[in-house]
Amino acid sequence: MNCSPMKDTPQVQNKIQASQLQKIILSEALKNRYALAMWQLPNDTVQHCILDFSGKPHRIRVDLEECVPGFVVSPFVSSDKENAFFVRADFQIDFQGGQCLHQETADPRSGEFYQNLLKHPFENLYFARDWRRYFKKSIHHTSTTQSHYENLVKKGIEEIQNGRFIKVVLSRTKSLEYKESLDLIDFFQKLSENYSTAFRYLFHIPEVGTWMGASPEILISVDQNQIFRTVALAGTQALQAHKKLSEVAWTQKEIEEQAIVGRYIINCFKKIRLREFDEEGPKTIIAGNLMHLCTRFLVDMQAANFPQLGTVMLDLLHPTSAVCGMPKDPALDFILKHEGHDREFYSGFLGPVNIHRESHIFVNLRCMQFLEDRMLLYAGAGVTEDSNPSKEWNETEMKCETLNRVLTTL
Repeated sequence: MNCSPMKDTPQVQNKIQASQLQKIILSEALKNRYALAMWQLPNDTVQHCILDFSGKPHRIRVDLEECVPGFVVSPFVSSDKENAFFVRADFQIDFQGGQCLHQETADPRSGEFYQNLLKHPFENLYFARDWRRYFKKSIHHTSTTQSHYENLVKKGIEEIQNGRFIKVVLSRTKSLEYKESLDLIDFFQKLSENYSTAFRYLFHIPEVGTWMGASPEILISVDQNQIFRTVALAGTQALQAHKKLSEVAWTQKEIEEQAIVGRYIINCFKKIRLREFDEEGPKTIIAGNLMHLCTRFLVDMQAANFPQLGTVMLDLLHPTSAVCGMPKDPALDFILKHEGHDREFYSGFLGPVNIHRESHIFVNLRCMQFLEDRMLLYAGAGVTEDSNPSKEWNETEMKCETLNRVLTTL
């Protein structure tokens, strides 16, 4: 892909704002059944947007070395090897500082589509009440009650005491009503402004789902210099703005919960006999209104002579102990039998693949699903032998606030 603006882009700036163009793109995607993905990487000022013109969902087995440019979305669990949905980058546009830069793609329709966007009357857009008819229908989606969740945590603790596993991550849902004035692009922009250190995204795949989120947790990353990165992220408490990060205290339960995730990553390295990696942490990091413990891992893939590391580690890591439990199989079995709802894409993974020769895949946390008649928040908490059911409930409430607090300002 060549990163070059269209010739008439400077003249367009006086007529149309970047956010208006994003609204036009979303409107066109919904009407024409195009899959769409918008995202912004942590601490980055560029927003990316791609469209897939095919009109049908693509299912793939993620292979970072072979995959064409696009955006991958994978559910929490799937029995199918080709389990990930893929939004191909038939059309791409980047936004930065109000500038709209159309990216040249291999698809011949890309340039014509861009020219038609610029002629689109802004007044004819689909807004909130019209958009919803393109969203997935709601089937038995309700809020998890506090009593149900706390009883679930108690069951998890009992299984830990019985020696079945040492950690299990249990999730819940929270249903919200739509505001008639809700605008998805305004919501996405506000989310991006509020959580600059997170991976912010909005995707729509016809008949599959429409989701938005601000995830703090990278699963795997491979940059242009062939540097691989992943993190062990666990332990949660509310942000204490008056405290220095170095002064934040963590309980034994939170320290052990984070250590379990770190050991899981190192064990994956051992499975593939990878010994050359850098480890930094654990350190306290800020993720919106929350703080977590984080350990960072880095591998120079060229020095390690391991060009397939990204794909191999993606297969090994997901689902990590940070979203499932440890050992993985009995924890996953407990989740599927007792949670009482389908996580769908919550705690799955998603992100851009081979966009500008880089791939950044994140765990889908702090997220929301847009359904035809309601919005559904998802949140979870890691349960260990030292867990307190009411505290785990409160942790999920704090995590739901990541998106809810932005929503209430719109």
